[in-house]
Amino acid sequence: MTRRASAAIRIWRARNTRTGGDRGYTVYMVLMVALVAVAPVARAAWLTVTSTEGISLLSSSAATEITVLVVAGLWAGALLLGRDRGPALHPPFLTHALATSELAGSDAFRGPMLRAGALVTAGTSAIAALIGAGLASSGTVDPLAAVAFVAVGALVGVITTVAWLAGQVFPRAAVALAFGVFVSGVITAAVPALTAFTPWGWVGLAYPGSGSPHAHAALIALIALSAMLVISTPLLMNRLDLAELMAQAARWDSATTHATGMDFGAAATIYQRRPHFGRRFRAVRPLRRQAVMFLVRDAIGAVRTPGRLVIGVLALATAGALTALAFSPASPGWAMGAAAGVILFAGLGPLTDGIRHAASIASDVPLYGVGDEQLLARHASFPLAVLIIVLLAASVVCAVTAGLAVAGPITGSLALGLLALVARISDAVKGPLPPALLTPTPTPMGDLGAAVRLAWSFDGLLLAAFAGAAAALVFESPLLLLGAAVVLVGIGLNRWRHRA
Repeated sequence: MTRRASAAIRIWRARNTRTGGDRGYTVYMVLMVALVAVAPVARAAWLTVTSTEGISLLSSSAATEITVLVVAGLWAGALLLGRDRGPALHPPFLTHALATSELAGSDAFRGPMLRAGALVTAGTSAIAALIGAGLASSGTVDPLAAVAFVAVGALVGVITTVAWLAGQVFPRAAVALAFGVFVSGVITAAVPALTAFTPWGWVGLAYPGSGSPHAHAALIALIALSAMLVISTPLLMNRLDLAELMAQAARWDSATTHATGMDFGAAATIYQRRPHFGRRFRAVRPLRRQAVMFLVRDAIGAVRTPGRLVIGVLALATAGALTALAFSPASPGWAMGAAAGVILFAGLGPLTDGIRHAASIASDVPLYGVGDEQLLARHASFPLAVLIIVLLAASVVCAVTAGLAVAGPITGSLALGLLALVARISDAVKGPLPPALLTPTPTPMGDLGAAVRLAWSFDGLLLAAFAGAAAALVFESPLLLLGAAVVLVGIGLNRWRHRA
């Protein structure tokens, strides 16, 4: 390491010297979080996987195709993520100091790259271990196949890390590559004969219980592919662009600052790309009907960021499909419904810019000669229209494909869509963190103030998950859905009345 790089690292490390007590407190915090948060979540995941519905889903004939789709989507998502925040990234000071030094990129950014790769690989390995152990505990597969699938999960993590880096190095080509990977994954899942010729297909062949005679060959192919990608990693890191690195480091530093202050909306806004498509389209058109004018305005505004719009529509379609599958007798309906609610809430983000605009100017002098309530209703028309069209189409197609009755998926999708939109509106008018939540909340288990503030920050996601679980159980427990609607509408109305 050069003298300049060593000096920069010494300056960076000297900014916050840690004592032995600080390190001991960090170890204590890690252990407490593991016991209080990680252990219950891990236990709940294990009970869900080993339940009758979970084993039935994991050992179904469609498990291989689902695995292919998930892996292809994961790698496509890693490519897209690298455009905004890559794995090879230091804080802004170190990024500038090391990137402008004589060090090669593979040496300057080796540490964060290895840490990111270890985190991703640990996550994919844990998921693979959970699936393999669940199937082995039920006697569906032998333990050796479960262990082999853990190795497959680790290889998937390695490939995901390299794809993440590739998206950081080639941000312009990442979109086309991600689209090609995902479309190829869909085609491979639809045409099982292609599984032997694609990397995501190899993961499907290695799925425990698939019964494929080519499982070992698929594992060897994944090992060879991972080795080739790992060898190419230093070459990719040496192509990192200084300007892009500095921009990513600055955005990430700003986003983490906002997230630390529980302002997750502002943190997400930092990564919102500027509109670039359709700038010549006139958004505000003098139409006779005001409702149509607002609908056209919001539609053109969404089209100007086509990437966000496509991701939002795909998220809505995924939520509709999950809602339909939640009505399958062999599936854990409440869990799939909750997942659909979370995905739907996130997917509505690119479609509700108009709602956030209406909420930001509410209770102020009317800018357009329109009252606050009417302005909010007008801006809600575009996401509502897209919501109904996409959710109904996805849920009906998925239900028909799976051989399910369409009444349940249609009812559940519509109910979840409306409640998710209410949750988005409630989140838009929520306002800043109330000062009362900054006070300590002493309990016999300790201070729960941080947990309360975290729940307040993510209340939209939590309420959407609750609404999704209730929508999936609409025929079994309609009062649960009614209760979810009352809670969401009540919270939204209260926030609207007390908007700043």
